[in-house]
Parts: sequence; structure tokens; C-alpha cells
Amino acid sequence: MKVDIAAQQPQKVAAAKSRKWLYPALLAVVYVFWFSYMILANRWELFQEYWPVSLTMTLGSFVAGATAEGGAAVAFPVFTKVLHIPSGDARTFGLMIQSVGMTMAGVMIYAQRVRTLPKVITWVSIGGIFGQIIGTYLFTIPNPYPKILFTFVATAFGVAMIISRWFIQWEPRSDLPAWDNRYRALFLLVGTLGGSFAAQTGSGIDMLTFIVLTLAFGINEKISTPTTVVIMGLNSVVGFFLHGVVSQDVGIAWNYWLVAVPIVVLGAPFGAYFASKVNRDGIIKFLLFLIGLELATTLWLIPFSSVTQFVVTATAVAICAVLFWLMLYYRKNYVAMGDA
Repeated sequence: MKVDIAAQQPQKVAAAKSRKWLYPALLAVVYVFWFSYMILANRWELFQEYWPVSLTMTLGSFVAGATAEGGAAVAFPVFTKVLHIPSGDARTFGLMIQSVGMTMAGVMIYAQRVRTLPKVITWVSIGGIFGQIIGTYLFTIPNPYPKILFTFVATAFGVAMIISRWFIQWEPRSDLPAWDNRYRALFLLVGTLGGSFAAQTGSGIDMLTFIVLTLAFGINEKISTPTTVVIMGLNSVVGFFLHGVVSQDVGIAWNYWLVAVPIVVLGAPFGAYFASKVNRDGIIKFLLFLIGLELATTLWLIPFSSVTQFVVTATAVAICAVLFWLMLYYRKNYVAMGDA
């Protein structure tokens, strides 16, 4: 059977044009609905009261699109430590705003034909659904542990970036060495754990996926980062649905969301576009600065006064160290040899 290549060219051109206009079209739809609601409900006064939220998400949305840390990685610590917003509201807002911002960043990634790992996205996202349900309804963490847990995972993420970028000299990979039921189970588990964590703090499934992809498999950051951006956007939609439709406990986070939406639909896609065009070292160093600031403020503002806090933190550090060693060992002895 002969394939008419010439006949396929107009179809490819048409697909490329439609892909090019996908983000602007969705952006217009979002703004039409947002402006309509704000005018009809007359909620413009929210900007006067909640302008710090808008300011926070100006940076947060860029970080969300450009890195594997998510917008909540900026919003959660600023909300809980600077603005003194309860952890639950900060978590809910993070999921709500990422469901718009990081989803739009995912659209930009698709429109720009940025390389991702679709199978990883699929299986981590499936696990993330279960994780969100578990973390929302079955297993919740009392204060101040969400703040401590967030700082710990963010710090682990920073360590993973340092190891992957500057200490490991292996050639980065552009894809997983193979795909079978082992990987389906692995990324389903990663999604479940990451989704459970995101249900507590608003982000985390992206950072956990990034850690596994870079340390265990040596995936190039230019591929693993947009992959995790798409994953976090999809998981945030699940979280928004659970809180907004099922539990209906959004509360004041709705007001925060309204003053941030017009910013993140531009900031997150711009971050994704920017990250695809520039050298990663500058962004990584900036992220490490934010993570270091997060760690320092946690140690300063949250007193580790109980034995339980010390035991939990020490145990988490020990487990993380073992897991990092196992991932690096697997990468060196199996992935690098092509036998994974």
C-alpha cells in the first residue's frame, strides 16, 4: 500500500495552524468568563483587599510553568508564613489556581510541541487521582506537619536537582529505556504518593515525579520538567473538583482564586515557553535560592519543640537518603547499562 506523502502535507499544515491558535483561543475563553463573572457579581473590590495574592502569583505562575515545583511551591510558603493564611486554605487555593495556570501551561507545551513523556503522564495522573482521594478524605496531616512536610519535599527536590545537574556526569536520556508493567506499577505508585502529598499542600506530585525521572532514569531536565508541569495541572484539576464540587469546602480560597486567575493564565504559559528556550542553569539556581529560603524560614518560624517532630523529621531524612541511594544505584547499574 502506497502512502501519498504529498496529500498528507496539507493536513499537517492545518494541524500545525490549529495547534498554534489553541492557547490564544482558550485564553480568550477564560478571560471572557472571568470578566463576565467579575462584572455581573461586581467583585472588583477583591483586588484592593487581596492584592498580595495577585502579587505572589505573579512569581508563582512563572515558577509553575518553568519548573517542576508548581505554583503552590511559591503560594503555600508565602500564604502560610507571610500572609498567615491557614494551611488548608493555602492548599485549596494552590490546587484551584494550578488547575487553571498549569493546565494553560500544558496547552502551551502542547502547542509549542515541547517534548514530554506521555506514558509517564498517563500513569502518574491515574495514581494521582487515587492519591488525591486518599489525601483528602482518608489521611490528613495535622498542623504544623503540612508546612514541615512541604519544606522537606521541596528540599529533597532541590538536592535532586543539584545531584542531577552538577554531580552526575552521565549522559542524560530522552526517554525511558523500556516500558512494561514494572514501570506502570512504579509510576502508578509515584502518582498515588505524590497525589496524597499534593492533597495536603497543593503540590508535590510534580516534584516527586521529577526526582524519580532524573535520579532513577537520568531523563533530561528539558523533558522531565514539562512532563511534570502537565502532571501537576491534571492533578490540580482533580483536587479542585474534589474540594469545589464534592466537598464544597472552597470557602475564602474562591476570593483568592478570582484575583489570581487573570495573572496565572499568562504567567504559567510564559514560564513554560521561557523554559523551553533558555539554559536551565539560571532557573535552577533561582529555584535553589527559593528552596533555601523556604528551608531557612521553616527552621526559623516553626519551633521543633517536641520529640515527635524531631523523630518524624529524622525518619523522613533517613528514608529519603535511602531512596536517593537506591535510585542512583539503579540508574548507574541498570539504566546506564541499557538493561532496565
